[in-house]
Amino acid sequence: MIAHHVLFWLKDDISETEYNEFKTALEDLEQMVPVPFFHVGTPAAIERDVVDGTYSFSLFVAFEDMQSFEAYQKHPQHIAFLNGPNKHATKVVIYDAD
Repeated sequence: MIAHHVLFWLKDDISETEYNEFKTALEDLEQMVPVPFFHVGTPAAIERDVVDGTYSFSLFVAFEDMQSFEAYQKHPQHIAFLNGPNKHATKVVIYDAD
């Protein structure tokens, strides 16, 4: 299994419409390839010294295997997201684990 966790920090001056478009575009990524787990979220209201809640959105996807992960990465919809809605992010951090 491959765990793919992406954190997005959006621009400070993003409009509500752009924010909602970004969220929808993230949620639409679920339709690309079958996966056992897919979650789009925002920082939980948990305050602990070890928790970083400064990001705007979290995307967590679990893939069955490397082939599914690669299919997702190369999918035209994923590429379109990277070249479109992702422009609203000022910072993106990715954690991949197997």
